[in-house]
Amino acid sequence: MLAGISSAALAQSAVQTKPVFLGGYNPDACRFPPAARKAGLSGCCEVDLKIDADGRVTWVDGVCSDPMFLEPTRRCLTVLAFAPATREGKPVASPHHMEYEWRANAPSQGSLCRRLTS
Repeated sequence: MLAGISSAALAQSAVQTKPVFLGGYNPDACRFPPAARKAGLSGCCEVDLKIDADGRVTWVDGVCSDPMFLEPTRRCLTVLAFAPATREGKPVASPHHMEYEWRANAPSQGSLCRRLTS
């Protein structure tokens, strides 16, 4: 034990956490693709992000069930807020992987992404 700090506290402080989506929605940036809406098409994107130490998305790339969803997904994710990853208790830049779904109809049970890739 160092100066009154337990080994459990030391181990916890060295743990790296992952970025966490803080919620929210920006209707101006997250507009459903007009062509997809007209066709009643839902879609899913598997994306990789880079999130800086302030929780801002600085880069987005991925693949979508239909290419028309990629640019709207990039636009939408770059304005959303994340709690940054941490290492040794300090915010750090880090990569993050996530699924982003676009649903033309009412939400259904389960992941649309998994149904499209299965």
